[in-house]
Amino acid sequence: MKIENILVISDQQDKQQSALAHAKSLVERYGAKLHVVAFNYEHFATLDTNLNDEQQLEIQNKILASSKEWLDVQVDKLSLQTQSTSEVIWEKDIVGWVKNHCTSESYDLIIKTGHRSEGTFYVPTDWHLIRNNLVPTLLVAEKKWRKKQSIMVTLDLGTQFKTKQALNQNLIDAGINFSKSANMPLHICYSLPISPVLKDLGIIDAKALVKEAKLKYIPIIQAMLGEHEIPVENIHIKAGKASKVIPSLASKHAAGLVIIGSIGRKGLKAKLMGNTAESVLALLKTDILVIQP
Repeated sequence: MKIENILVISDQQDKQQSALAHAKSLVERYGAKLHVVAFNYEHFATLDTNLNDEQQLEIQNKILASSKEWLDVQVDKLSLQTQSTSEVIWEKDIVGWVKNHCTSESYDLIIKTGHRSEGTFYVPTDWHLIRNNLVPTLLVAEKKWRKKQSIMVTLDLGTQFKTKQALNQNLIDAGINFSKSANMPLHICYSLPISPVLKDLGIIDAKALVKEAKLKYIPIIQAMLGEHEIPVENIHIKAGKASKVIPSLASKHAAGLVIIGSIGRKGLKAKLMGNTAESVLALLKTDILVIQP
């Protein structure tokens, strides 16, 4: 996974500016170039006073000017003036703008501060980016990675689809890349799906299935790692739902970054069927890098 051009979505509500701080670390490691964007939008129709078009435009320009001044200060604080460009955008549909922008500009990574909440009728921007964007997206939870943390890659080893198998390799390649650049140990995780009902009834033996899965999949994982060797104890195959197994292992092994694949379901299908990346995202307290096929 190359990291040369990064789109940073800056959030004025994030006092720590975690996304921009992470972007700076990637500039230092990879020599990457940044384009930093801040979004603004106001619903003038909801105001008590009726504003004409000229008044609305004047207010819009004042808001954008204030936002640009704030953004320039953030870039200056991190000494990123020479490695970045920046702009402020008047736009309600952030995801739509990002999609259109990424069709005309080539990015290797999008960085955004993560917001981990979802209601029945409200889907935050993070989820929309995962479902609709084809650029790997890093959702940042903390300002910077701490010492003695690790990188964890999650795989779907049971898939028969070639696109998902190729995605597994991309996830491992990204894990190796970040592990080397951050000088952190790499862990690989696979949650083996089993029926909890059959397990509780004693019809299936979870321990036996896990033992069998390790014999089958550990050599496959080692082959995907290529020349990058990791201790076999850093390869974790556990029985259970990914939404429980992955956060548990991430916590146990102090993962600062979890790398996960997403098939990017959309619309009602996504709502009914869910998405492993999304179900895991809500429970993880770490940074998460989501990569699509």
